[in-house]
Amino acid sequence: MLTVKRYLFGILLNLLFVTIGLAQNSQDTTLPNGDRGAFRIEVVPCDCDSTVNDSISISLNRCFDTISLFVKTASILDFADSVAIAYGVPPKLVYEIGMNESRWQNIYDLDYLIKDGDLQVIDRTFNHFYNEMGLTGGKTRRNYILVGIYYLKVNYNIYHNWKKARYAYGRGRWKPESEWTRLERHFMNKIDWNQYD
Repeated sequence: MLTVKRYLFGILLNLLFVTIGLAQNSQDTTLPNGDRGAFRIEVVPCDCDSTVNDSISISLNRCFDTISLFVKTASILDFADSVAIAYGVPPKLVYEIGMNESRWQNIYDLDYLIKDGDLQVIDRTFNHFYNEMGLTGGKTRRNYILVGIYYLKVNYNIYHNWKKARYAYGRGRWKPESEWTRLERHFMNKIDWNQYD
């Protein structure tokens, strides 16, 4: 009889933790480092202690424990980082370009779109590489990032230097620093180039 009561209590406890976990999944939490996500409680089998649990519970694996997990909400920055790594482009450089071009607005809305995307890819460039890359879906936030990072890598393959690649990304081709305009010096000097080449 005692074993049945423990078993029923275990089921009730399991349902309680699952309910708590579902309630917590519905609300995002922002950690001090800025990551957003939700805490989830999971019920998992535990290593049963035979001095506490009877042999039937142990043999039926009806001994449970709980763990708390933080499930991070994906952001557009996570997507950009993964694309940058796949193309061999420094993720921090992509982040810095995006900060200069658009300031990465609404990072947790993967469908949020501003004109020319987070990396500010003009129509002619977007259309050329969109077709070259065989992308589908049109002008989406993700496609703008795919094209922008790919275009940056194409420029790097031409100039073999991230500073020149970034300048060409913004201006179409490299020009010596002595010929830069005030605006060009402004956006180029925001980045510490020593960390990239």
